Amino acid sequence: MSMLYWDCQTGISGDMVVASLRDLGACEESVRHALEPLRGEGFTLRVSRVTKSGLDCCDFDVVLDALHENHDHDMAYLYPDDPDDVAIHNHGHGHDHCHGEDHGTEPADHEHHHHGHHHRSYADVKAILASLDLSPRARRIADDAFGLVARAESKAHGLPVDQVHFHEVGAIDSIVDVVAAAVCLDDLDIDQVVVPSVTEGSGLVRCQHGMLPVPVPAVVNIAAMTGLPLHMSTRRGELVTPTGAALAAAVMTSDQLPRRFRVLKVGLGAGKRAYQVPSILRAMLIEPLPDQTSDMIPSPTAADAAADAPSSAPEPADTIWKLECNIDDSTGEMLGAVLTDLMEAGARDAHFLPVYMKKNRPAYELAVICDDGHREALEDIVFRETTTIGIRRQRMERSIMDVSFRTAQTAYGPVRLKVCRRGDVSRAYPEYDSVMEAARRAQTDFRAVYLAAATSTTATAAFEEPQPDDR
Repeated sequence: MSMLYWDCQTGISGDMVVASLRDLGACEESVRHALEPLRGEGFTLRVSRVTKSGLDCCDFDVVLDALHENHDHDMAYLYPDDPDDVAIHNHGHGHDHCHGEDHGTEPADHEHHHHGHHHRSYADVKAILASLDLSPRARRIADDAFGLVARAESKAHGLPVDQVHFHEVGAIDSIVDVVAAAVCLDDLDIDQVVVPSVTEGSGLVRCQHGMLPVPVPAVVNIAAMTGLPLHMSTRRGELVTPTGAALAAAVMTSDQLPRRFRVLKVGLGAGKRAYQVPSILRAMLIEPLPDQTSDMIPSPTAADAAADAPSSAPEPADTIWKLECNIDDSTGEMLGAVLTDLMEAGARDAHFLPVYMKKNRPAYELAVICDDGHREALEDIVFRETTTIGIRRQRMERSIMDVSFRTAQTAYGPVRLKVCRRGDVSRAYPEYDSVMEAARRAQTDFRAVYLAAATSTTATAAFEEPQPDDR
């Protein structure tokens, strides 16, 4: 199993995801085999090398015929009213210099074709995915990614999920991108994906619904549903596509890089749109290293002992901060507000415990669990919003279960599941917000939706999947 770090400083899209994974060594033949049933859908695949800002990158291109062309890479179509500085070139794919072997046909003429686009429903997309020969893990990733898009579009348009019709995301090139990415992730045997931040642009972009603000509603909704961390830049243009956001959110297991790690391999995936800052998705296969928080030089005795120890590195400990303070003169309203603000600002957990302080005064002990990146901001909130004059803090190691996410299809709609594993212990929990959303949408009670998700085939299958040591 491998840990993947996606560096999304210049955005992320479906084709960039596939290209970055292909550059890491994912098997191209596995992708072509998985997509074989879709040969008649009006596309060919081309995998080549391109140069962007002097860097050699992999380019994954789903070349559409005239009937299926959707202007996805046509800068003049996407940004008709933006200043000239949005793009370096007004037309074309933005491949600065293309070289290497062409694995498909020549690209179709990318003039403005006005043929009818295929507007697929969520059921149509699921039927297409079901028709493909995918491994269980690749199928789960593809299903989860499109499930996120369906929920995001449902929220954006105020329609039930089964009535949503995909436009750009339902086009065949987006379907190919999602399937290819799922196959590549499975082929590389990646089970942990770190996405610290996804950088988005600004301005307006044209889509099937007209001109929309960046980030487009689907991307915003995906981030809101999953916690995908967004960073807004002043660069004009759509740097994050719904397909890219859905893939990142579907497989992301953490937004925190290990404190120390070794880079095993780097893959560069080129984007098609030609912005002033070239779109390059950098993917790194990394190996966590033990955290060394002490600056002390080990004594000779300790160094000798270390030299005699087995060469294999110990498993890195998962570390968190625990912040504590006692509060005896804040109102209940203040305490409730600070708890909400702490959670929204990135606390892993926060709670109050009733205590008795000096002079037998009733009070509360506030405890906050957080990572290193959020500690200072959370301490500022506590000082600003409570009456405490001091915060105790302690770095702690913890044992945790491996966490991944699934989407269960129920009679009440899709519900997000959190699947937790450690050794031979496995559990699946329907997520509260997702259950509440489905219950409100179906106008039923929380318990009915929760039980439907907890006993779904998706939840059951999660326990039956082989563990890493069984592969």
